[in-house]
Amino acid sequence: MRVLEAKIDHEPAEVLQRESWRANLMRGGGNEYFVMASPRELAPGPHEIEIHHEGSVISEAGANVYYVGARGNWYPNRGHRFSDFDVTFRYPRTLDLVAAGTIISETEEGDWRITRRQTTAPFRLYGFNLGNYERTKVTRAGSTVEICANRQLGEELRPRQGMVVIPVYPYPWSRRPATIVSPPVPSPPTTAVLLRELAARVSDSFEFMSGHFGPPPWQELTVAPIPGAFGQGFPGLVYLSTLAYFRAGEGPLASSNAYENVFFTEILHAHETAHQWWGNTVTIGGYQDEWLMEALADYCALLFLEKRRGRDALDYVLGQYRSNLLAKDPEGKTIESFGPIIWGTRLRTSLQPRAWRTILYEKGAWIIHMLRRRMGDRSFFLMLHELRRRYEYKTVDTEQFRTLASGFLPAEVPDRSLENFFAHFVYDTGIPNLELQHEVSRLAGKWQVRGKLLQEQVGEGFSIFVPIEIRFAKGKSVTHWLRSDSEGVPIELTFSQQPVKVLLDPQDSVLAVRN
Repeated sequence: MRVLEAKIDHEPAEVLQRESWRANLMRGGGNEYFVMASPRELAPGPHEIEIHHEGSVISEAGANVYYVGARGNWYPNRGHRFSDFDVTFRYPRTLDLVAAGTIISETEEGDWRITRRQTTAPFRLYGFNLGNYERTKVTRAGSTVEICANRQLGEELRPRQGMVVIPVYPYPWSRRPATIVSPPVPSPPTTAVLLRELAARVSDSFEFMSGHFGPPPWQELTVAPIPGAFGQGFPGLVYLSTLAYFRAGEGPLASSNAYENVFFTEILHAHETAHQWWGNTVTIGGYQDEWLMEALADYCALLFLEKRRGRDALDYVLGQYRSNLLAKDPEGKTIESFGPIIWGTRLRTSLQPRAWRTILYEKGAWIIHMLRRRMGDRSFFLMLHELRRRYEYKTVDTEQFRTLASGFLPAEVPDRSLENFFAHFVYDTGIPNLELQHEVSRLAGKWQVRGKLLQEQVGEGFSIFVPIEIRFAKGKSVTHWLRSDSEGVPIELTFSQQPVKVLLDPQDSVLAVRN
């Protein structure tokens, strides 16, 4: 993208823009900065800034499918601060525009259509998309979800002649056996059917999150397809990978592994929907806190997955995340150890391209999950509701979040300030191997649990609180918290009735490997 000219208050301004192939290659050619210098000193108050620029930012993937590469800063924004937008679009009238806000006017001039829209709530980034779409809408409790799909989507579903469909059940946490279906090949679903199914899923997630965090400021959410294997959540608009439009195990997902099927059909749309709250209603001020919005969005998607598919589904995905974090590079270094989560974009490195996403999204989801387990579900959802209320249209940082979360911990949980928890899981690295060695014996009419909590694979200074649950034949179980260390921590507990089970963190309250 090249700036042709700029004006400040209708007067020409000097533009300084770096012209360097090396710089463009380093930055990926997508998000570059430039400087405007006013011809005179600017007094405090509003000013009008006008920029004329050109370049091949919008790419066509074929068949009237378009997308923007530089999504970080090319879309209209004011330094990513909450702002009101009045936007006028000029685009080919053969294409459909999807964008948030109220339509103020719409006219045609020859082969062009001119549409003006205004936002009804403050936005940080005004996203939009162009294409040749089929659409379907679902309205529930005053909120509307509109799903757009490229008109050729149905063609991608057509099976190849003579192929055999093997619909392995896509949810690996289930014990339901796989089945093999031989020809004749069943007819694939039509685009209309896929749109209705996706609309129902997105509407369900939108309704689920509105119920827990309060409705977002905008009551309409539009979903538009984008080529690739990712999504992005703008205010009132979600970019969604075309893969998320398909059923698990069908179309392009037929050759995907079990986790990819779950990700594209169950997680991705809910993650981007959650950004309507975390990122677009509540946001952060600096890269050190970037993890908060991605972790909250990802875990809210897992909460919705748990609601739809049960606890086993949640445990399965968290297990995949833990495996990804513990995966090793050729030198034996785990992905998680490349840096603490607060490094944010500094984790983007050629040494380990997976580190940024795996740590921010997947370790981040684990951090939110661990907080949920410490709080209990009722307090956890109250905390998220308060987070939205307190920081609506504001920025929240990691320490503010820690302080807020600490106020929702029950009295019996140690580390009420969460300082130790954040010190190790947020500001540092490490995933311990934990093992509980114990024996149960009877002495003087009482029952004793004696043993030791062992910790490995982390540094000597790593020390976290770990729950031990003791279950009895009758009555409630008892949870005892131990603070781990590299030397091993002894445990000695006495009870009036016989323990039938002694379990090390059965609720996954700690990101660890349990031996």
